[in-house]
Amino acid sequence: MPVLLVDIAQRVVIPVTNLPDPGTEGVPCDDSFALFELGICFLGTLRSWHEQAGPAAAEGIARAVIRFTVQILTEPHEDVADILEQLMAVALGQALDAHPAPGPHPVGTTAL
Repeated sequence: MPVLLVDIAQRVVIPVTNLPDPGTEGVPCDDSFALFELGICFLGTLRSWHEQAGPAAAEGIARAVIRFTVQILTEPHEDVADILEQLMAVALGQALDAHPAPGPHPVGTTAL
């Protein structure tokens, strides 16, 4: 279970904390670099926690991911479930772009 939770955390944290691609309109600023490093440190800590504590770390890792999502990835007026649904939609869109299925795509995706 802890391995699965760390994988989920990576799928939530990396798209949000990653620096913008050079080809996009987004220009990194000091906050962008700080957020990127925070995401990397957070994921490294979760991996170390899992390696040292094993299965007993599952509940703590889950709570840490939820706290990170609430404190870092949401605005005061946003609901965590809504943010996670948006991230899932973006990830699905990225997956479809990387590996398109033949024929029309019935799933609509939106960007954050």
